[in-house]
This record gives sequence, structure tokens and C-alpha cells, in this order.
Amino acid sequence: MKIGFPPDPRKDILEEIKWIGENGFDFVDLFLEEGRNTPDKIDLLKVKKLLSQYNLSTVGHLCWNFPLGSSVKTFRDASVIEAERYFKVFSKLNVKYVTVHSNWSAYFSDDQLINFQVETLKRMVKLANKYKLKLMYEPVGNSKDNIKTVEMVLSKVKGLFFHLDIGHANLVEGAEEYIKKFRKKLVHVHMHDNFGEEDLHLPLGAGSVDWRSVIKTLRKYYDGTITLEVFSSDRDYVLLSKQKLEKLWKEV
Repeated sequence: MKIGFPPDPRKDILEEIKWIGENGFDFVDLFLEEGRNTPDKIDLLKVKKLLSQYNLSTVGHLCWNFPLGSSVKTFRDASVIEAERYFKVFSKLNVKYVTVHSNWSAYFSDDQLINFQVETLKRMVKLANKYKLKLMYEPVGNSKDNIKTVEMVLSKVKGLFFHLDIGHANLVEGAEEYIKKFRKKLVHVHMHDNFGEEDLHLPLGAGSVDWRSVIKTLRKYYDGTITLEVFSSDRDYVLLSKQKLEKLWKEV
């Protein structure tokens, strides 16, 4: 098990990577999105040097609101074009896996909404492969992100992997069901807490997730990268979550 943390896209990326490295994390979950971390604003040489200095590997993450499931085809096309700008950066940083969020429009049937995403994801997977990247699909905790619809998306898009966000899963059917169902395609995990109603990104133990039970189930099938997606201005809560995860991982 390796533990990582994402730099805040609205802060200086070099200072963020330095904090991640100095606090004993194993990797950087590199969120590229508007603010200070868009593909055109990153100094790749300085980033690579700092990652090497702290012996940090990287996982990639596309901007969270890519319109890959839009009912408007030109928007879906634009998401593929934009994704390539990100893929170019990730490939230069030796990233292997890149996350894309699920994206649901309104006023269409589930089948139509799934097909909008599938059409885009097939193109994204092909493009990612061109840059020697693997694309991961992260359900965002929308009511549409149930096991049935996620299974349909993954089954229809060859070469697409699964990214489990435990906080998001807690808003739908619970993380343990997703772990068991998609364990063969699971390649990355996000951890944060909530009370089952809103996506709050709380520290581990501050919400309703039964972490001991979830981690026990996760350990049966998985021993890879885990990002602590805890959003707090006081990062002592991030470090407390890291300690909690390390302790539970040894105990369960």
C-alpha cells in the first residue's frame, strides 16, 4: 500500500510537492485543473526534479468536470481534445494511470447517458494508450453512479480501469460493494469521509464511513495506491488521516 496526496491546484505546485515529500507520502496525485495547475502553466523540469528529490511517483487526474457525458456532442469532442493536452504532460512525468470522473447529463434515459460517456471514453482510452497511459473511471457519487451503471460503462469500454473513491461510494451503495464487484479492475483508491449525504471530503473518522470494515475488505483484494483526498485548510487533519490509515492497515 502506498499513500499519496494531491497538490492544491490553486497553490504553487512546487511548494505543494515539497510539503507532500517532507511529510512522508509515497506519491503525488497530480490534479491538473484551472487555477495554477493547468497543463500550460506547469514547469515540467522543476516538477520532475522535485519529484525525484523526494522519490515521489505520480498518479494523474484530469479536471473533475470534463463534459464527457454531455448530451452535446461538440462538448464531448472538446473533452477529448482537452484530455490530450493533459496526457502530454502526464506522459512526460512518467505517469501510468490517469483518472477521469463520471459525468451525467439530465433529461435522458440511463442508457442514453451511459452511451454518451461510453462514446467519449472509448476515444479517451485510445488516446491515453497513444501516450502509454491507462485511463481510470471514477464515479463521483451521483445517484446515477450505482453498481449497475458503473458495470455497464466498464464492460462497454475495453481497456478502462476502475478508480474507487470511498467517500463517493458512501453516497450511493457503500464502498465494500464496489470493492467486491470491481476488484479485478481496481487500480487506484481515494479516501475521505462524509455522512452519506454530501461530498464533504472530511478527514478519516470524521463522518459515517466504517473505516475498519472498509479497509478490511479492501485489503483482501488490493494493495496499491491510496490518495487521501482530505480537503482542509489545516493539514494536520491530513496527517492524522495518514496515521489512521497506516494503523488500520496493519491491524485489520
